[in-house]
Parts: sequence; structure tokens; C-alpha cells
Amino acid sequence: MTTTRGWRQFLICLWVMVAVACTTQVPTPVVTQSTAPATLVVWHALSSTTEYAVTERIQHIAEQHGFVVVIQKMPATTIVRDVLTAWPQARGAHVVILNNAQLAQLASAELALPLDSLIDPNNRSTLADNVLDTVTFRGSDQRNHVYGVPISYALPVLYYNMRNVLSAPRQSDDLFGIAHSLYAPPQWGLGIDLTFDTMVSYLAAFNGQIFSPQGDVVLGSSGRTGSEAWLTWLAGLNADPQMLTKLHAVFTIERALASGNLTMAMDSSAQYVTYQQVWGEATGVIGLPDLSLTAGAAQPYLQTTVVTLNPRLSAQESVAARVLLNELINLESQQQFRDAGIQPVNQLVDVQNTPILQATQQAAAQAVAPPVAILRADVYAIVRTMMTQVMIGTQTPADAVTLADQQLRQLLVESDTP
Repeated sequence: MTTTRGWRQFLICLWVMVAVACTTQVPTPVVTQSTAPATLVVWHALSSTTEYAVTERIQHIAEQHGFVVVIQKMPATTIVRDVLTAWPQARGAHVVILNNAQLAQLASAELALPLDSLIDPNNRSTLADNVLDTVTFRGSDQRNHVYGVPISYALPVLYYNMRNVLSAPRQSDDLFGIAHSLYAPPQWGLGIDLTFDTMVSYLAAFNGQIFSPQGDVVLGSSGRTGSEAWLTWLAGLNADPQMLTKLHAVFTIERALASGNLTMAMDSSAQYVTYQQVWGEATGVIGLPDLSLTAGAAQPYLQTTVVTLNPRLSAQESVAARVLLNELINLESQQQFRDAGIQPVNQLVDVQNTPILQATQQAAAQAVAPPVAILRADVYAIVRTMMTQVMIGTQTPADAVTLADQQLRQLLVESDTP
């Protein structure tokens, strides 16, 4: 009896142990920050012609290296304001893609992260000095730092229809001579919207200057003679009845081009598709002609598309962001950008079979990074007003230079930023 009861208790205990063993599951590991993939939120203000190629490449890089990206397109007109609002509150995007002028605003506000140590030396060596200059600004430590990684660039070039212009003009006198010879309303030989961004390319050819290399205002002093001559030249172009070289002429030029009534135009290299859609394979591109009056070369300002980082990244996010930065400028990525018609910054990329990219690359050898101060909206407005007043005849070049010089000095003294 006792033995039977003992065996019965033993069998019950054994059954319980087996049942517990069968129903007990191996615990699922807790996903921690160290094991979960990093997620980078990317804000961008890319144009429709570059958006697909760049964002697709970013997605590929993320998948290849085991992190996640959430890409959001932002309005170009508000992206800087959105970043300035979000980053001080430790929110917003981890990565932002914008242009170098917008980057300058973030660097001035001491919000962008210096990237000097994050760019692989081998990748950095593939970037031209003037391209790197567009993303280099003075930090609070009074030293220059790279605050963005350029992934493409653009600058003013001359487009021409090779069916009508057999030999590209290399001097401004040749350019204007061809334009006058082709003038036959409604046909225009040359169109130029006389914006600062395009026409500042010829300021140095007149020996004009707004800022010294140190950032001081010299417009009304050592830069006066050349700047007045440049303004006088612009006023003459604006008044020429046989050329579509006018202030605020962008829409008139677009209509003339679309209707087949334009043969040549100065415009950004980023607008190549617009001309190719009309002229097709006859679309010719060269750098801006030299200025015949002084025999000086055009010196356009570079505009770059850049990637910058939120300074408040975690260690895991920083690793992923560093990978992304360097992958976007390596040879493989830059070749894919070339194939999509985007100007590569990597100098190892072969562009010989792509005329627009080759012409832009050649023109970029003469280009410079814009002075930091000119990237400020209030400074830009003063210079643009100076140009406008002379071209519409409400001020003489001398008076316009004097007034603009005074305004710039006062503005920059008050803000205490070069």
C-alpha cells in the first residue's frame, strides 16, 4: 500500500516535470538599441531632376549596410527654417540635403556638425578644392571646418543650338556679334536673365570686388572702379534692343525657347534638360566666354548640393551617417549620378561621353566658392538692389556702389559676422 502510494506520487511528479518542460519556451531576446538597426531620417530639398537618383542611391546604401532611412522631401523655401526650429529642440532629421547657401545659414547658427573627421581621406582627395570651399566655414573656435559633403555641383554655362551656331563663341564680343546677327523678330540670338547669380561671373573680369578674401567690404574702395565698370556693362546689356538680355527676363526667355525662337542662352548647368528637350542632340554647352573688354576670364560661383548632419546624433546613428556620407561620394555612387545626368563631384569619374557634364567640369576649373557673406539673404538683397537700380536707370553706378558699400558695412558691423 505504502509502496503503491509512493510510486503513484513519483509518477505524478514526473508527469508534472515533463509537462512543464514541454510547455516552457526559450525566452525571446529583448531588442535593445545596440541590436536594433539605426534609423536615419533624411530631409531633402532636391529638384525633381535629381531627386529619384539620389534618394534611390541612399536607400541602396542603407540596405547594403544594414540601417534604415526614412526620406522626406521638404520645401526648398522652408527647409532651413524647419531645421533651425527642430535641431535646437533635439528633433527633426538626422541628415539634411540642401545647397551650400542654405548650409551657410546652419553653420552661422552653429547648428551643423563639423564633418572633418567623418570624411574618409581617400574620398576627400577626390574632391576639388573649390568644391570643398563651398562647404567650409569658420566655426566658433575661429578655425575653418567642413560642414557638409558635396554630392554634386552646378554653375552658369552657355547653351547654344548647334544647328544655328557652328562654332561656339569663346569671347564676349563674338557672343554678342552672333546674337545681333541672328536677331530677326520673333527670333532672338541670345537670352540672359540678368541675375546676380549669373552676371557676378564677370565681376572679377572687370577687376571688381565686393569683399576681400578676408571678408571685409571693399566694394566702395579697392573694388569701386571695376564694380562701376561692371554695372555700366550690365546696364548696356539690359538696354540692348537686339538681345534678350534683360532684368527679370526668365519667363520671356523660357517662352522664346519653347517656341523655337532662341538660339543661345546663359543659364545654370542644372537646367540642361530644359534646353535638350527643345534642341535635342543639337544642344551645345561651353563655359562662359571670356570678357573681350578686359581679356579677363569669367569666374562663376559654384553652387553645390550638400549633405549635412544633425549635431545631436547617437553613437549608433553617427556610424550609419558616416557610412552614408562617404558612400555618396565614392566612385560607384558618383558614377550612378553621372549616368542620371547629375554633375559628379568625384574627379575620378569619367565624363568624356557626357558633353554637358564634361563642359561643366571644364568650366568649374575657373569657378570659385562664393564669399561667405554673399550667401546671407540680407547681403544678397543689397547687392541685387544695387544692380537693379543701375539697370533701370534710377541710380548711377557710382551712387549705387557708394550706397551699397555703406549699407553692407553697417549691416556687417551690426551683426559682427564676416
